Amino acid sequence: MILFNSRFLLFYVLFFSACNNVNNNMGNSVDDIQNLNKNETPLTVNFELVNYPEELLKENGLEEWEDFRNLYESLNRLRNLDLRSVEVNILALSSRLKTLLSKNLPRRFEKPQIRSRLKVVQMQTQKSRYFTKHYKKDSLIPSLKAVYSKYNSLIYRMMVLNDEISSIAEGKKVN
Repeated sequence: MILFNSRFLLFYVLFFSACNNVNNNMGNSVDDIQNLNKNETPLTVNFELVNYPEELLKENGLEEWEDFRNLYESLNRLRNLDLRSVEVNILALSSRLKTLLSKNLPRRFEKPQIRSRLKVVQMQTQKSRYFTKHYKKDSLIPSLKAVYSKYNSLIYRMMVLNDEISSIAEGKKVN
């Protein structure tokens, strides 16, 4: 019985000592990882962003469409950031999209095809926001590329819609 108790006591001491060493090593490894992240080169990707549609907005009297300009500036700023720390910027982008969608768009662009594309950009931004917390390495970059792709599609659709409206208006003037 004494032999059993001494083995149990020895096992308990070794187990307790091993657990302490694991905890100490884990604390050091977290610090080491943080130091490595500081020393690494920034994780950046060149996202394709169409130019701000200044001419299009001027043509429609929307030079002062501040919400849309803020959206573009947020996307442009996000392009230059280290992707390991973009959560706040994606949150701001999401907020700008929510603000933009909560209001009526300018009359010429208050069309289902424009509003729906804005909602797609918003949904993709929310996916990217999720990926800043989970699966960052393999999902954040493709998700952000999709945000830019959807935004670029929105701009192209605005241009096509503007051309369609203009050509219809010109056709009515001729008749």
